Amino acid sequence: MAKISPSVILAILMLTVPLSGCLEDSISEEILGDDASTVFVDPCTLPSQSLTQSFIDINVNGQDRQYRLSAPSSDAGTLLPVIIAFHGGGGSTEDFQQQSQFDQLGEEEKFIMAYAIADDDRTAAEGEWYLNTAATSREDNIYVEHIIENLSTAYCIDEDRLYGIGYSLGSMYTYEIACQMNHQFAAVASFAGTMPVNPETCDLSGSMAVLHIHGKLDYIIDYDEDWDWKEGEHEGVGTMSNIPGMIDYWAEKSNCQNGNTHAHLFNGDEVEHIVHSDCDGDVRIEHYGMEAQEHTWPNQVDGTDTYELMWNFLNDFTN
Repeated sequence: MAKISPSVILAILMLTVPLSGCLEDSISEEILGDDASTVFVDPCTLPSQSLTQSFIDINVNGQDRQYRLSAPSSDAGTLLPVIIAFHGGGGSTEDFQQQSQFDQLGEEEKFIMAYAIADDDRTAAEGEWYLNTAATSREDNIYVEHIIENLSTAYCIDEDRLYGIGYSLGSMYTYEIACQMNHQFAAVASFAGTMPVNPETCDLSGSMAVLHIHGKLDYIIDYDEDWDWKEGEHEGVGTMSNIPGMIDYWAEKSNCQNGNTHAHLFNGDEVEHIVHSDCDGDVRIEHYGMEAQEHTWPNQVDGTDTYELMWNFLNDFTN
């Protein structure tokens, strides 16, 4: 019987692999050639098809986890940035804010949206996302790393353009990304969160651009005052920072040399815009404080749709 060469088998495989990728942990196909060497299909050699809000199962150190995935159609070789979105407390089964708009923009601008889903077995005291001072804080970071690894087996992702966005408690988790995963991620953008005043670990081994949006009438995550978690909730996290203090923290940490602040009215709401620039790594630390906004995600910020404002900021930075 005639032998089929490894190159022919690989060509057949490339024609039969689904374009959007079958995202299991073992997604990378392999072929053993005559010399018993392993041949892997490089996802950058294949085009991708549009995928919207698909639940993806992954295994994280023996634990079954999920995330939701929306990916654009793209030509072979197109590097796709990745945005990982972190929902607010109790929001794991709900749509992320402006989700359909993020998905549509991802198709237009060619980036992937991955919507992280918190572990549903956690207690109220633990919280949906583990924060910096929790003994188990690395657990969610490992989950995020698995999402990235999982995506890289099926899509031609741009590993220099990994971004995090979040709302409320998910916004707080973006500062885990900023503090502990800045060697991988280039920037974060979030609404209505904060971070510990004295984080246990927050070292910059890479650069980190930060955009934070917050309502000054937020009665859940206070804008002007430091505050402590309620007794019995998120034990061990400690005192959380007021928002201006948190912005100053990141400006100092990034060694920003210039700061500009201006305020103006937009649709009757006074919007304060702070920009720290000339920072290490060419990042910016940027903040919008909205005088009349509460904790609810805004459809627009200073005349720009919130999802678009976040993408425009993130898109400026690589790691």
